[in-house]
Amino acid sequence: MQVATLVRELGPAFTASTAAVRVTLDAIVGSNAVSEALVSRLVGAMARTGGGALDGQVAQTVTTLLKDKSMVDWTLVAAARVWDCDVFVTAVLEKNPAIDWLSVLRMLDHKDFLIVDTVGLSVIINVFKAAIKDIFKFPIAVFFGQWQNPKSQLSFLKHAIFSAPELFSFSIQLGTSRRVLSEALLMGKQVPQAVMNLPWNNLDLLETLATISESGGLDVMEDVRGIFDVASQQAPEILLIGLAQIPSPWTTLHKEVASSLVVIFLANSSNQSAGFVTSILWQVSPNLLVAGFAHVYTKDPSQLSRIFDIIQELKALSQILDSKHLFFVLDLAVLAFRQGFISLDKWLSDRLQIDRSSGQNSFVKASLEYIGEKVAAAANLGSSAGMSANLLPVEVVALFLKGLKSSLTTPELTAFFKELVTVSVKVYPQLLTISDDASVIQQIAEPSNAGGLPATEAESQALNYYGKVLKGEIAISQIIELLRRFRDSTNPREQELFAAFSKVHLDEYKFFPQYNDRQLQITSTLFGSLIQDVYVDAKNLANSLRCVLEALRQPLGSRYYRFGILSLAQCQSRLGEWPHYCSLLLQIPHLVQGNPEIVNFITPLATAQDVGASASAAGSDVGGLNSAATTTAVVAPAESNGSGETKQEDKPVFTALRLDASTEGDGNQEQFEEPTEATKDKILFNINNVTFDNLDSKADEMKEVLKDVHFRWFSQYLVVKRASSESNFHELYLALLDRLQYPTLMRNILHETFSNIKVLLNSDKTVTSSTERSLLKNLGTWLGALTLAKNRPIKHKNLAFKELLLEGFESDRLIVVIPFVCKVLEQCNASKVFKPPNPWLMAIMKLLSELYHFAELKLNLKFEVEVLCKKIQLDINTIEPSIILRNRPSKMAAQKKLPGADPGTLAAANLTQPGEDSLYPISVYIQLPNLPIFNLQPSMKRIVHIAIDRAIREVIVSPVVERSVAIAGIATRELIIKDFALEPNEDKMRKAAHLMAQNLAGSLAIVSSRDPLRVGMITQLQNLLRQNGITEQSVSEQVVFTIVADNLDLACSVMERAAAEKSIAEIDEELGPAYLNRRKHRERSSQLYYDVSVYAASRYPSSLPEPLRLKPNGLTASQFRVYEDFSRMTRVAPEATVADVPDRELKSRDNSLLQMEDVVPQIVTQAMEKMEVAISELEKIIEDCTSNSISQLPAQHEIKASLRVMSQFMISFNREDLLLVTGQRIVSQMYKAESLLARECYVVLLERVFEFSKKAAKEILSWFLYSSDERRLSVPIFTILIRANLMPLVELDAQLARLIDFGKSGIVEFVVTLIRAVLLEDAPYAPSDAFYHSTTMLTELAGDDESVVALLADVKSRFSISSLKGKDGRDLESEDLRESLGIIFSEWVKIYHHPASSEKTHKDFVVQLQDLGVLQEEDVSSMFFRVCTELSVDLYIQAKLSPNLSPYTPFQAVDAFSRLIVLLVRYCVEPVGANGNSAKLDLTTKILYIIVLVLVHSHEQRRSQFNQRPFFRLFSSLLNDLSLFEDQLQSVYYQILYKISNTLHTLQPSFLPGFTLSWLQLISHKCFMPKLLSAESQKGWPFFQRLLVDLFKFLGPFLRQSEMADAIRLLYKATLRILLVLLHDFPEFLCDYHFSFVEVIPHSCIQLRNLILSAFPRNMRLPDPFTPNLKVDLLPEINQAPHLMSDYTSALVSIGLKTELDVYLKSRNPPAFLAGLRNRLLVASPQPDDLSKYNQSAINSLVLYVGVQAIAQAQAKGTQPLATPLTPSAPMDIFQQLMADLDSEGRYLLLSGIANQLRYPNSHTHYFSCVLLHFFAETTEEIMKELVTRVLIERLIVNRPHPYGLLITFIELIRNQRYNIWEHTNFIRCAPEIERLFSAVTKSIHSSMIRT
Repeated sequence: MQVATLVRELGPAFTASTAAVRVTLDAIVGSNAVSEALVSRLVGAMARTGGGALDGQVAQTVTTLLKDKSMVDWTLVAAARVWDCDVFVTAVLEKNPAIDWLSVLRMLDHKDFLIVDTVGLSVIINVFKAAIKDIFKFPIAVFFGQWQNPKSQLSFLKHAIFSAPELFSFSIQLGTSRRVLSEALLMGKQVPQAVMNLPWNNLDLLETLATISESGGLDVMEDVRGIFDVASQQAPEILLIGLAQIPSPWTTLHKEVASSLVVIFLANSSNQSAGFVTSILWQVSPNLLVAGFAHVYTKDPSQLSRIFDIIQELKALSQILDSKHLFFVLDLAVLAFRQGFISLDKWLSDRLQIDRSSGQNSFVKASLEYIGEKVAAAANLGSSAGMSANLLPVEVVALFLKGLKSSLTTPELTAFFKELVTVSVKVYPQLLTISDDASVIQQIAEPSNAGGLPATEAESQALNYYGKVLKGEIAISQIIELLRRFRDSTNPREQELFAAFSKVHLDEYKFFPQYNDRQLQITSTLFGSLIQDVYVDAKNLANSLRCVLEALRQPLGSRYYRFGILSLAQCQSRLGEWPHYCSLLLQIPHLVQGNPEIVNFITPLATAQDVGASASAAGSDVGGLNSAATTTAVVAPAESNGSGETKQEDKPVFTALRLDASTEGDGNQEQFEEPTEATKDKILFNINNVTFDNLDSKADEMKEVLKDVHFRWFSQYLVVKRASSESNFHELYLALLDRLQYPTLMRNILHETFSNIKVLLNSDKTVTSSTERSLLKNLGTWLGALTLAKNRPIKHKNLAFKELLLEGFESDRLIVVIPFVCKVLEQCNASKVFKPPNPWLMAIMKLLSELYHFAELKLNLKFEVEVLCKKIQLDINTIEPSIILRNRPSKMAAQKKLPGADPGTLAAANLTQPGEDSLYPISVYIQLPNLPIFNLQPSMKRIVHIAIDRAIREVIVSPVVERSVAIAGIATRELIIKDFALEPNEDKMRKAAHLMAQNLAGSLAIVSSRDPLRVGMITQLQNLLRQNGITEQSVSEQVVFTIVADNLDLACSVMERAAAEKSIAEIDEELGPAYLNRRKHRERSSQLYYDVSVYAASRYPSSLPEPLRLKPNGLTASQFRVYEDFSRMTRVAPEATVADVPDRELKSRDNSLLQMEDVVPQIVTQAMEKMEVAISELEKIIEDCTSNSISQLPAQHEIKASLRVMSQFMISFNREDLLLVTGQRIVSQMYKAESLLARECYVVLLERVFEFSKKAAKEILSWFLYSSDERRLSVPIFTILIRANLMPLVELDAQLARLIDFGKSGIVEFVVTLIRAVLLEDAPYAPSDAFYHSTTMLTELAGDDESVVALLADVKSRFSISSLKGKDGRDLESEDLRESLGIIFSEWVKIYHHPASSEKTHKDFVVQLQDLGVLQEEDVSSMFFRVCTELSVDLYIQAKLSPNLSPYTPFQAVDAFSRLIVLLVRYCVEPVGANGNSAKLDLTTKILYIIVLVLVHSHEQRRSQFNQRPFFRLFSSLLNDLSLFEDQLQSVYYQILYKISNTLHTLQPSFLPGFTLSWLQLISHKCFMPKLLSAESQKGWPFFQRLLVDLFKFLGPFLRQSEMADAIRLLYKATLRILLVLLHDFPEFLCDYHFSFVEVIPHSCIQLRNLILSAFPRNMRLPDPFTPNLKVDLLPEINQAPHLMSDYTSALVSIGLKTELDVYLKSRNPPAFLAGLRNRLLVASPQPDDLSKYNQSAINSLVLYVGVQAIAQAQAKGTQPLATPLTPSAPMDIFQQLMADLDSEGRYLLLSGIANQLRYPNSHTHYFSCVLLHFFAETTEEIMKELVTRVLIERLIVNRPHPYGLLITFIELIRNQRYNIWEHTNFIRCAPEIERLFSAVTKSIHSSMIRT
């Protein structure tokens, strides 16, 4: 028996025990050693054989083999189910301890080795793992390279690639293999670790797969292709880079995959990784990348610009221009030349030289063909201006012809070149004028040169004349005179020259975009002069005028437009001959905007059109030319598109907005001009800086610079750049305009507003872009504020609002119009004239009301109308709707009345944009199968849209709809007349008739039109496919059937809507007399109404039972509900989906899902037959099973096996329709099933359906939730769906609540039973708040139903938090208490984030919490807040570890805890006799203290892993919530902020560095810092000052270092920003605490110190320090002492100096005090890490204290203290003594302390400025002067701001001749750098003074 056969028969019994393996091996090899080859065969056989129990035959084999082997345990053998690899390895090693396991793996290369499943792979892995004891050393390299049996090799690699990471991972083995993304390639770029760990990152693996794809046959190639397909979906970047690194030669599959991938990356501009991939490809395989470029270019030449950008990023232009893809290279070179990156002539010369050297002429041939194609393309374009951008510039053609002329080595090339030159000259006549070889080119183009298309002699001479004009050799006046002579001459040759010149100048029209400015100026003047003075014949005039008209229709600013304007100016005096032509010019919108002076000139000429036409009819000619004939010739080509030359402009969608002279501003438009750049800057500066505070001053400045001629420019700027995007500043801009008081400017602004509104209204982009609609809404607000808010009307001739709304309704653009109109009318609220009940306003509001109630507006548009009504204080429900829309004929009716219009013609005419001009907007709902053809041929989608639309039109105009409407009308009329015989209200009667007629007509239309629609859609689709050349091989009949089946319901919905709309008109016509009778009766009589005809014709009224009998005054509410139910049975519009409108049902869901059938193709039928058989078999197995639940079944049970088979069968469907039908069948079986086991089985299958098809899941769940079929309401079915997590609980709860509210029969009983089954079982299937809305609705019914009352009581007892009662402090550390508190907090989180939660529910929870005593007992409450904090943090960390979660999910618990804190504080009950708010503050303190403890504990425990985000979110949310409840908290609010400030002081960065970033954000929080600093009486200032000092103290050590880490740099930038905010908004705070701040800021942080010292009070206006002869001592503020809140004497007290200092300042005694002062300022106990030997705080305090005392003493003497402040005195004795005794370091600290007081103008600034200048002037030591200068200059060389006192001190120093600073060359000119520094600072100051 062979070894493999034996192992396969034994199965896992072979490795049941070591003895069994040993006995088997003895039977095979006897006493011989086991070889590697045998072990390899055994392992291979084990891998190929699965597990399982022994059958009879195998048992016999085992019995025979193990006969008389008593050492074998038969029990183990019989029980073996899986391979025991450890046992196998142990037994093999016993037989051969020296076995080479690496050889064992190598010898697997045989044809019998094959891995068929994961079990086989695990055998190989586990055997080797047991042998070497280290899975990380698995020799995967054995399976790489070339095997003799590629199929065996691939079987292992394939399963290894797709195996679970726990079993095998290539990432673990990457240490022994080559990586695709090596460090050398990445060059420091970070790639996610998950990507690096993918198997495709193994270069050896990719190389092996590519190799065996060629050597293993077709089967292996297809398997490898499938593997590469998976790789291209998971990691296309890695696959492409890896394949590119494999050395040549490449296999066929290798080339195919690599080429397709590189094209994908290059063609997809939205791929974010394209740049990364291309950069690496350029390194590893540039040829592949270049080939990809060429392929993309060949497929789509328009991609060349993007390819060029990529090449520029790679800096590879020169290398790629040398490649062999010649056509691509040539076009790339032209593009590079046009963008200025290469010299085309030099590059051409080099390439031609290389080509000549090779002797192949390939480049010459390619160049000739390239130029030939481009020239031919230019010739085919004709005179189309729209395509001119694609033409090859004439300069390029000339360069190519010049270069190729000397490279023609064969007669064939020469002939080709001559032909090319001749054609080029015809297309590019400029070649005869701009080329250096013009004479040669002209000779080649002469008739004598055969081989081309020869030009006539007349055309050549005309071209010669034209070239001389362009060169300036002939003046325009001369050529005009010459042409006049030719025109009037009788000489045939001169007449021929005239005709040739006319042809040449018209042919040049298409080349105008390539002309430079000079050539365009000359040509435009010549063109207009020819029209003005030369042309009199109709043909030339018509052609020339048409060119001008076409040019003016091009975009404003284009070269064509400029040509048109210049030409029109030359022939302006003749325009009066052609009034119709003038009217065409006036229809060009941008001509009105860009050149109003021309419009003003031609407007009166256009009004003479009728007169001109009659004169023309009478035969009047002007100069031999008939005006009507000429304009007809001009207009005819413009209105037809047959020639492809010109297309008439589309008619604007909205004509209700018109621009006329009344909105064009001032009449003298020609006087308007654009201001200079300097004037612009001044105007824009004023606009940027204007506020309500400086409005008057800015208006005065604007008046100085804004002149009348600038009004148009300013109007356009203000409307386009400001008003359209800055709606918040409208009020400010309007106030500025009111201050300017320029009526002409206001008219211009109004004109620009109307103009821009018109552009936005008519733009297609506004329909799709929310940004554009936002601009339009802003302009609407602006327009209303300009007019209505100022009691000025919007004239009907300028903007007709009702017509605008109607046009929007007809064109399906209400999404654009309604928000605009609402924004305009909102401004009526500010008007005295246009407020309700203004008739003009109310007329518009009635139309809006009709749109609101009858036009099926989307919710956002209804919301706009509701907001408008709220603004102008109206109720939309009380506004009587107009009847304009309802009496307006629909588009469909209008089309139907067109004579001779067939459906095909209508479809062709209206389907230019499918889905927009169609009958209904259905294009967005059309479903297309996921097939490659729709990507390869995008036109297929449009074909499908057209086919469906045409089919719908055919059926609509057929008798189907008419018959449905007629039947519905008859039935409705009879029932309505009978039932409403006593109804006096015609509106109620009309509503019932509409509801019934719509429903009946729609339902009948669906039933009767389904088959015609299916046939029509198939026929139309097949016909259109054939007409567009798409064969059945590309799109099979099966695909057509699938498309039709997928969209049949959509088409039926359109038929339903069409029938419903038509039925309304029909039934109103039928019941018109009945409506009229009721209205007349109500007007004439007050008696009860009854229809005599009904009572006379029938005896039924009196014989009906009481519930059905008619009552006086009409139908009762219950009777009328019969008609109202029609509205709940169907939908009449396909726009909404179930997700959008859950309370309305789709028509396809009206019918029972249990009986739903669909027409499906044959393949669907076959698949369903197989599924039916499988379901039937499953039913039989379930019937025979005795188990009650699927969980009780063993793993190998028949039921589970059948479910797995059916699941695999559903996977093979791969079709949405199949899975939907399958799901419907499964649901049907669920309802038929009687046992729990059967329902569980069907739920398992339904899970698979939902997993494989989202569409099926959506449809089936929608049926469960929204169907009107009452049979669906089965408690067992819904319970099992909820248990399986298939039922969306939120939607189910909302729908059940809605049904309870509607009073649906039996729904209350169903809901009660369902809630009991789901929530009140031993193990609930859903959270406690799953049925929140339903229980809320049941609560309202609690008094009527005992079952409801019992249910609510059970739910409350089950899920209340009363379980906490009975626990006290002794349970503090028990797990039960923590768990109970955690449950309470979890319940609060659910309540807080529930969509229906409200302030009331929050309050109820807090009250319940207080009632339970959670907050009363100290220990329990502390534990509660601790548990809340810890749970919030833990839940955040857990959520962040979970993938695919919303970014807000991790913070849910944190946000809930924050709100709970605020609510607890708000509703905290003060104890009896308590003082104020002490309880609330105590509670706040306790909570903050516990949060701090948890934060510190987490910081210390986690260390570097500490996560600060949840704690930051907690404090941030707490601040936000406190701000929300500020009004409710009142006085305690600021006290809570003070508590939070103390908490943040505790958490300062010096104590918790890991919390620094969050701490900094919190102290600058918008709800903390501004609130604290705005507190009453500046009570919050000390708290924030302490926090800032904490920040500076923490930053200080880091800022003193020479290099800053990135984190510290970030902190420093944030600190600067905080200081800038304080400097701008709270400068007084910085002023009052400047001493405390600069005290802790390092001396090296000069800019930081300057920011603080630059602050000055907001009520102070500082004089310009650069003002010449500025007398600072005369300023009124200079005698006022600044306000100081810092304690600047504490440092003196701490060293015992203050008392002695006070004594000396008063008496100047004892003298010994000065001698010992220096030593008192030294550090008492120096430490090694001290920065200085001096006590810097004492020095700073001494300086300020002495200065304050000096000023006080001078003021006390009653003298002028600051006029001469430096007289000998005790303060000056102290300063001078210190300057003499201190060393350089001490002097620097002393001078820095003095400079710290140089701030805004005050007595301190003046005093210390004089002290500094005195030191500089009086001292004789050069070093002291240098120190003074250093202290000042180092604070000025940094960026602004600079303290005011510092500036005036330094200016005085360099300006006053007394100090002679420039004479101190020892330190000013000691080094060139220092000298340049002084010169720069001084120059800057002098420049500022000069400007001042």
